[in-house]
This record gives sequence, structure tokens and C-alpha cells, in this order.
Amino acid sequence: MRRFGLVFVICVSLSAQEPTFKAQAPLVVVPVTVAAKGGERIWGLKDEDFQVLDNGHQRKVVVEPWGTYESHVALVVVIQTSALSHSALLKVKKTAGMLDSITGEGGEVALITADGEVETQLDFTTSWEPIQEAFEKLKARDSRGGRVLDGVDSATAMLAQRPKDQRRVVLVLSEARDRGSKIKAAEVLTHAQQQNVTIYTASYSAYVAPLTTKGAEYQEGPLAGGNLLQVFFEIAQATKQNMSKTLAQYTGGRQLSFATLHKLEDDLSEIGKEVHSQYQLSFVPETEKDAIYHELKISVRDRPDLMVRARPGYWSR
Repeated sequence: MRRFGLVFVICVSLSAQEPTFKAQAPLVVVPVTVAAKGGERIWGLKDEDFQVLDNGHQRKVVVEPWGTYESHVALVVVIQTSALSHSALLKVKKTAGMLDSITGEGGEVALITADGEVETQLDFTTSWEPIQEAFEKLKARDSRGGRVLDGVDSATAMLAQRPKDQRRVVLVLSEARDRGSKIKAAEVLTHAQQQNVTIYTASYSAYVAPLTTKGAEYQEGPLAGGNLLQVFFEIAQATKQNMSKTLAQYTGGRQLSFATLHKLEDDLSEIGKEVHSQYQLSFVPETEKDAIYHELKISVRDRPDLMVRARPGYWSR
């Protein structure tokens, strides 16, 4: 399987109380998705087909063709479990068996939930029985919080402890906005980029999900019968930002969305296909005394019609 992350940079001061992240890049490795406009993956590209600009300077890269990079995947799933997530969780609980499409053989999974609190529900395991059990136990808390950014940062800290030859991936199943995290998005992205973490998101609307839940399986959640004015207020607030898109965009991942179980299953399958159909580009960076951010621009020579998605940068140290 493949393994990679991303980096984008946002100038921020990292709080001393946040987890300590070490960023080292003796070799810059970037997983790259190449597809036609219709979505078909493009295969057979070689070293000379890629143009890589590193802070405007062209780099000579070595390309490992998609399907040949077999590093194991370390996946942390971050799931919003606030009261508003009740209907979505009824669908999410049924998808544990699809995670192997992302991790592949030999991959491992950990699980974090985020509501008013952030909790690690499952440490890394390669056994599917505890993963299945952890998903079956998911339930909405009596909380309006949804500290997804805090959850993603905790996931990055967990991944930072995994072996360096593993590909680090975070899957976020949540609303497209954050509700009450203590950390700022810029810090989350900086940490993720320093640790080569790729973030994929499958988001939902807490107000559409109940309309796509079958009556036979629906049970009232903690907010059933709530104040309608409060619901209108929440909807208005939810339109102000799209956290899911930002996390994916600046880590080389992808944002998808779902309202039904079938669409969520399709999303997870699509993420799995992408994770396992990427090229791995690598090059040796310049030696620098200080850790600075490098912007990357990657394209396929003479093929402006192709869609190329990769992390937008890296840290020099």
C-alpha cells in the first residue's frame, strides 16, 4: 500500500502544551493521484513525465508506479459523536467492514470519537473483531459539541508514534464544521503536514441525515424534540465554514459527503481506491539549517487536461 501525507504551511505559533511533533525530511516522498477528467486513474507514468516545482525550483524525482508501493497503512478514524450526529451514526456503525478497503492487507486501525470531549476508543490494531465491536458501540452523546479539530490533532499525535515506513492516513466522519475545538485549524494542518498525514473526510449534514434514515431503524436521539429556533440557528452557523474541505485540501486528501448508507459505502470505497492507486514521487531536498516550509507544485508534462492531486508542500526538517 502507499503511505503518505502532506503539508501546506500556515504561519502559527504552536502552543507549548500541544503534543511535540518532530519534522524530519531526509527524503521527500509525496503520494500523487493522477486522473482524467472523467475520474479514470492514469497509469504508466514515469520519472520524466512529472514536473515538480519546489519553491519554484525544478526537482528531479524518482517515481514508483501506482500499485507497487506496498508500505502498510496506519489509519485513524475520527468520528463525531455529538447529539446532532445521531442519525449519521446509525449509518457509520455499519461500515467498519469497509475500512480494509483503505488499510489493505497488513494495515492497522485506531478510533477516536469527538463530541464535547475527545476520546481514544481503540488503539491501533490489525484485528477486525475489536474494530467491529468499537463501531457497534458508537452512540451519540448528550452534547452539542463536536471537537473534530481536536480529534484530528490527537489522531496526528498517534500517527507520529507509528513506524516511519507506514503511510499515515486520517479518515474524518463528521459534519463539515467544527464545534468547540480548543485548537485552531492552522495548527492542526501544520502538525499534519509535518507528520506526512493525509486527511480524507466524509461529511454529512446533521439536518439531512434524519431524512434518509429508515423508520424501522430510527430511534430518537438526545436532541429529538429540540427548539426549532435553535435548529435554524445551528443551520445558519454551519454555513459559515467548511472544515472538512480545508483539512483534505491542505493535506493532499479528498473531501466527500454522504446522506445515505449507500453513499457512505461508496465514499469509503472511493477513498480506498485512491489510497491504493497513487504514484509515489520522491526527491532529495536541499540541506537547510532551519525548518522552513516549501511549496510544491506537481503536474504531468504536456498534459494540462489531467487532474493531479498531492500535498501542497513539505517541511525542510
